[in-house]
Amino acid sequence: MKSQKKTPARSKYTKSSISISDVAAHAEVSVGTVSRVINRHPAVSGDLRRKVLLSSRTLGFVPRQVQRCVAIVTGRQSTALPVGYVSVLTSMVSRVLASKRISVELIDIENLDDVYEAHIDGMIGIVFDERLADIKHVPNLPIIAINKPMVDRGIHSIYADHYHQAALATEHLIEHGHRQIAFLAIQSDEWGSQQRLKGYRDVLQKHGIKINPQWIQYTLNTPVYEILARWRDRQITGILNFSEDTSLEVLHILSNVLGLKIGCDISTVSLEDLPIYKYFTPPQTVVRQPLEDLARLAVESLVKLGDRSEDDTSCLDICLPTELIARDSVAIMPGK
Repeated sequence: MKSQKKTPARSKYTKSSISISDVAAHAEVSVGTVSRVINRHPAVSGDLRRKVLLSSRTLGFVPRQVQRCVAIVTGRQSTALPVGYVSVLTSMVSRVLASKRISVELIDIENLDDVYEAHIDGMIGIVFDERLADIKHVPNLPIIAINKPMVDRGIHSIYADHYHQAALATEHLIEHGHRQIAFLAIQSDEWGSQQRLKGYRDVLQKHGIKINPQWIQYTLNTPVYEILARWRDRQITGILNFSEDTSLEVLHILSNVLGLKIGCDISTVSLEDLPIYKYFTPPQTVVRQPLEDLARLAVESLVKLGDRSEDDTSCLDICLPTELIARDSVAIMPGK
């Protein structure tokens, strides 16, 4: 006799009609227990919490948003260096928010209108973009920009001292006897690049070193090999390797294409203290930004902004110091 397949019983629920009582009945618990699970009450055991949440998902019940949600607005990320500044800081901010039981929503700068959604309680911008100021009029939406001071636009700002980063690196090279020092960045119109360029220029001028315009280059529109080959021909001895997108490419071309020995024939100072840099041959001298402090302060400040009175219209403007980590990629010049 041919067996017949049983048709699954049709659920008596529809998503639009599901209530907290239905979840309680399905999980065989009280309505109060479901409420405590939804509100993340610490007294609920892990097993009971999972049981209620499984019933909630089985029925398709979506509770009203009860916890804070912060949008992290990101922008251009380096395809050549996926563990670069934007990716690392996004991860750090997300972890700090999660530790405070604040949910996270990632929004690309091109989709900035998404922050108008009512469930977004605050916004942290990890992007160098003036468009952040376009949404400061949104009511009940505190905004903090990281690494782009926007206080003059009415945006709370927490950032590292980019001027000091380049000044430290340039001083370090000069202390080791370098006089022909090149500056490499992604593009010229970013605040960070402009501040670093100013720090680089000021230190060279302080030491009486005349700046050749050809020492300053940007990788956005010029091939890296072309820049580095010209610098080699002009007898550059030190490079501020501040182009995140091409920083590893720079080191590869110097060593494996142009045949220069880093820490001997050419000296480099790279940006961000990525773990990989200490394992290079030679280990890279780097400028370290306080990324963990930036992430922590941004989240803590945002939480406080959400709780302060409407009469307080002052704008946060916090600048954090940076440091240089000296390793073996900077050579001591002969006669020094």
